[in-house]
Amino acid sequence: MQKTHSLLLNSKRPLYLWNLKVLNSINDGLFSDTLYLYSSMLRSGVHGNHFTFPMVLKACSNINSVLHGTMIHSHVHQLGFQQHVFVQTALLNMYSKCDELESSRKVFDKMPVRTVVSWNSIISAYCRCSLVDEATFLLHEMRVLGFKPSSTTFLSFLPTCVLQQGLSIKCCAYKFGLLNIREIPLANAVMKMYVKYGQVHEARSIFDLMHEKSVISWTTVIDGYVGIGNVTEAFSLFNQMRTSIRPDFIVFMSLISGCAQEGNLLVASTIHSPIVKCGFDNEDPIDNLLVRMYANCEDLVSARRVFDMAHEKSVFLWTSMIRGYTHLGYPLEALELFKTLLGTAIKPDEATVTTVLSACADLGSLNVGEEIEGYILANGLHSNLQVQTSFMRMLCKCGNLEKAKAVFERLSTKDLAAWSSMINGYAIHGMGEEALSLFHKMQKTEMIKPDAAIYTSILLACSHSGLIEDGLKFFQSMQMDFGIEPSIEHYTCLVDLLGRAGKLELALKTIKELPVKVQAKAWAPFLSACRKHSKLELGEFAARKLFDLNPGSVGNYVVMANLYAHAGKWKEAAVTRRLLDDRGLVKESGWSYIEINGSVHVFVAGDRSHYQLGDIYNKLEELNAKLLEAGYIPEADNVVHDLEKEEKEESLKVHSERLAIAFGLISTEAGTTLRIIKNLRTCDDCHSALKCISKITGRHLIVRDGQRFHHFESGSCSCKDFW
Repeated sequence: MQKTHSLLLNSKRPLYLWNLKVLNSINDGLFSDTLYLYSSMLRSGVHGNHFTFPMVLKACSNINSVLHGTMIHSHVHQLGFQQHVFVQTALLNMYSKCDELESSRKVFDKMPVRTVVSWNSIISAYCRCSLVDEATFLLHEMRVLGFKPSSTTFLSFLPTCVLQQGLSIKCCAYKFGLLNIREIPLANAVMKMYVKYGQVHEARSIFDLMHEKSVISWTTVIDGYVGIGNVTEAFSLFNQMRTSIRPDFIVFMSLISGCAQEGNLLVASTIHSPIVKCGFDNEDPIDNLLVRMYANCEDLVSARRVFDMAHEKSVFLWTSMIRGYTHLGYPLEALELFKTLLGTAIKPDEATVTTVLSACADLGSLNVGEEIEGYILANGLHSNLQVQTSFMRMLCKCGNLEKAKAVFERLSTKDLAAWSSMINGYAIHGMGEEALSLFHKMQKTEMIKPDAAIYTSILLACSHSGLIEDGLKFFQSMQMDFGIEPSIEHYTCLVDLLGRAGKLELALKTIKELPVKVQAKAWAPFLSACRKHSKLELGEFAARKLFDLNPGSVGNYVVMANLYAHAGKWKEAAVTRRLLDDRGLVKESGWSYIEINGSVHVFVAGDRSHYQLGDIYNKLEELNAKLLEAGYIPEADNVVHDLEKEEKEESLKVHSERLAIAFGLISTEAGTTLRIIKNLRTCDDCHSALKCISKITGRHLIVRDGQRFHHFESGSCSCKDFW
């Protein structure tokens, strides 16, 4: 009844009132309502005119409804508006914005009269479809027919053309006198084009000539400087901008991104205050970027403060905070935050899951990783390649290589990242042959082109497995066959490969050919090789280089002290250790942990703090007795302090990994695989002891130390004593 009354009222309304209602609807952005009004108008017996049709066609454009647009086109034809240039241009625009270029062109070709606006519309239609050459031909035709292009004509070209085309368009606009101080939108578009192609200096030249500048003008050039890494100049412009115009949301996003790239906390801290003053704090994209910025500057306290103060936390904000913890080596905090997230109404997405899987991988927490697998399956993320690749990487780094292989084989589509993750998994587990086999399969069967990262994994695999000839061949192949320039990571792997194999002279020659500024990373594996092969003089030479190039690296002093101790030079070993104190450096304590029933148990050498202390040491005594019966001989030379032989042997018995294994043996059923995570390289003596323990207990012991994985089983290790 009410609808009937409404129609009766509508039937009394003249066309100009209908047009007014349609105009108000358009201005309010209620485009579907606009079309409903037009339909009501027709039902009331009133037909549109040259004011009505452009408005309703604009509504069709905004909701991408070519169906309604085509219907209105028929009404235009029936009512005889084919000759009306304003209506025909509106039709042309509607088809263009609905991606119906062919229909746009038909309307244009049938227009008996055209204006500059008509030409601009058809040129814009072609530019929107990235058909710049065709649009350029239309521009030429337009000029031949005596139409003078406007700034709008050129505005269509600039966002889609390549640099050379853009330069031609700029010259053409200049000839028509359009590139002047009054045409701010066109000047902005030209600057954006220059910035897009890294020509920031050219953009700045135009910017400096502008007498009037809009917010977009400032933002464009500031964004350009951020894009080329000149954050200092970006901030200088920003400070100038603040004296004449209020910064907008976009300029702050650009500056925050620049600070994140720079990683300079002093610079980053200067942007936060203006954001608050302008009232853009507690805006999700800004908060998200601020968290990332502070995390990149290694200031997790400030990042967490921004996170905690955010009124509404999106999944992106949660992910950024979790990622910050993960990337800066705080995986426990990342996992705790993820657990908090699961207790909210916000649903973690693919990016969140891949980030938290990375935290599990760093921590070596297989139990938590498998719990996250449950979330992946329950929320339909198992088909996401990125998630599956991250899950596979986590399994590899947590020691479950068999399951990682199963996940890899199940992938219906394998991209380079998936192949790279599995190859790297084989590499860190010392399975060089398997890594190379998979690499060849990737190339020959899947025809996937390798990148620099995958070659790092291949060289690592060769290094850990003693595949010298293969490693050298791949090092040459990546350059000759794929044009990949070796990075410091590749050179470090090459030095490690040669050093482990005892080819120290060739390794030394490789280092000397490197630029001095990147030599520091390559000297470290060389020094480790000198320790492995007891090459004291070469070791001293490498240590002097390292102490000069990288005086803050604690590990280098420790390795050199070990080398002296192994050679019986206790005085020199003590002097080297004293250098740590003199330079204010602290040696990282060795620790090992084992995860039992979801709980992590951490041990340090000689640890007596565990609540099951008595049982652990009883099991350790039992193991030590069985080790001696099995023929194990302690390698006391590994102790770097000048102690009596018996004291050295006693200190070896309580190394952290042995305590973790003893606890694992009393806490799990017979035959259970034990997984140990260790922060430092396993010493030679523990390596020998663990081989024996695996045999006398019948356990598979998987140890991830600071360099790689060791699988101890039935009295042998997967590394074949090459590590």
